[in-house]
Amino acid sequence: MPIEPGTKLGQYEVLELIGEGAMGTVYRAYHAQLARTGAVKVMHAISPDSDSIARFRHEAQAIARMRHQNILNVFDFGEYEGTPYMIVEYVPGGNLAGRMNEGLLPWGTAMRFLHGIAAGLDYAHSQGIVHRDVKPANVLLEKDETLVLADFGLAKLLRGSSLQSLTGVTTGTPAYMAPEQVTGQEVGPAADRYSLATIAYEMLTGSIPFEGLGVIELLYAHVHSEPARPSTLNPQLNEKVDAVIMRGLAKAPGSRWATCEAFVNALAAALGAKAAVGVERTVAMALPPVVERTIPVGPLTQESGGLFAPPPTTVPPPAWAPAVAAKRRARQRRVAFIVIAILAVLALIAGVVNSVLGALSTSTYSFFLSSATTEPGASLTVGADRLPANQVGQIQLQSQLHSFWFRADGGGAFTESITIPLDIGIGDHLLSLCWGNSCRLHLPLTVVPPGTLPTATPTANSSPSASGRPSSKPTTSPTPTSNPCPTPKSGAALTANPTTVVGGRSVTLSGTNFSPYKVVTLMYYRGSTLMLTWTTVALCNGSFTTGVRTAAGVVRTDHVTARDAAGRTATVKISVAL
Repeated sequence: MPIEPGTKLGQYEVLELIGEGAMGTVYRAYHAQLARTGAVKVMHAISPDSDSIARFRHEAQAIARMRHQNILNVFDFGEYEGTPYMIVEYVPGGNLAGRMNEGLLPWGTAMRFLHGIAAGLDYAHSQGIVHRDVKPANVLLEKDETLVLADFGLAKLLRGSSLQSLTGVTTGTPAYMAPEQVTGQEVGPAADRYSLATIAYEMLTGSIPFEGLGVIELLYAHVHSEPARPSTLNPQLNEKVDAVIMRGLAKAPGSRWATCEAFVNALAAALGAKAAVGVERTVAMALPPVVERTIPVGPLTQESGGLFAPPPTTVPPPAWAPAVAAKRRARQRRVAFIVIAILAVLALIAGVVNSVLGALSTSTYSFFLSSATTEPGASLTVGADRLPANQVGQIQLQSQLHSFWFRADGGGAFTESITIPLDIGIGDHLLSLCWGNSCRLHLPLTVVPPGTLPTATPTANSSPSASGRPSSKPTTSPTPTSNPCPTPKSGAALTANPTTVVGGRSVTLSGTNFSPYKVVTLMYYRGSTLMLTWTTVALCNGSFTTGVRTAAGVVRTDHVTARDAAGRTATVKISVAL
């Protein structure tokens, strides 16, 4: 719902559109009496029903009461034609995501930024407010590089408390989400502290903790995997930094640092003198005394607060010590090189073996649904057998992408009930079972107009199998005299809608003239860097529809390449704006 320039929202007059984000549309507005510019956030992601509006008002009032130099001021809020909006402080200096995309920050600058974020978060937590979506894109920069946290608590206003879909709005950003957010548990201040530790990890290493994973694997890793220690990605870091950050990324909320300030102070001390440059400009707090920077990290315990052991007594080294130390370091480097080489060879062998086993095991998977014909709004039972034990993944309804989570049990089996969306198109669709960054199993699904199917008569494909489960195997029919799904004569084509998008927003991708019922592999490149690979299957007419969420950051041109199993290839460019 666009708002035309000149529209009055309270005492503010809308001037122009300045951007779009996951929550909605953002406009620049002006308050003539106060001579003050504000930003209007029109929140299309919030359902306009009465319960959602009431929740919005309650949350907006709590956010508007906060007053802190590192938190964006909320000037006003209300509803425009049933859609809620907020008027907030206008900060024209860009965000931390753009600053970090320029390259690794100097340690002093990184600590200054982290101190500002920590000060804002600790203040909000003291007021009973949890951000829930702490990420560089939500940290704005004033002209003097003072940090201002935006979108405080807005993720809580989204419908529901669990992930909506991988391509739609979620209650957090996957790269920075705490484990308890992923699993839908109670979310408190510790979740924000996990996100802050993730930002610190990225600032110091140039990589998020689980870089290069698909969205499903990324969310699973937050809950079940340990990230690489920062010092393995940036050799300038040390074990003290590892200990501080890994505690910040602890899976259990109670095992993390007690406050954001405690985390940042401990990290500054672990980094040492290099972190002190520029810190005096911070708007939040000063560094600990210089003497603390030379104290080694001791055991992390609840009793000690995970801080530092007393400094050891220093003894002047003997004259022969430097030569011995140099030989020891050279020997350690040789041993490390040999170990790394051995591990690389073993990893290569393991990768080949896993690929072969994965290919061999695909034929043993069993994927079924209760009916191959359904109506909008109807429920279907979907299940599978012989998957990897405890596998987490998605059931994806292709053509118009809708996603549903599944988790297999210890025996590799699951059954889930899914509801066909009311807005789905009538016609042929594809139901895919996806995990491990790939959609491996597929079944056709036909959606017919409402009221077409009898209410009590099962469809031909819903008869139970010998095991008592529904079977989705289509009824066999004679081979037609002509191929009903011929390979298109024209070359493959790929289009994006829209072709220009604000970073972080989703793009719908449509393919035509691909090989019928062939697996299509799609690769999303941020600039020239491959960010994501996933698969879909072309329908009988050679078409498919899927989507991808673009990466936030600087203005650039991204592209997506689609290639099917028969070699048909197409590429589309996407212009990304701030």
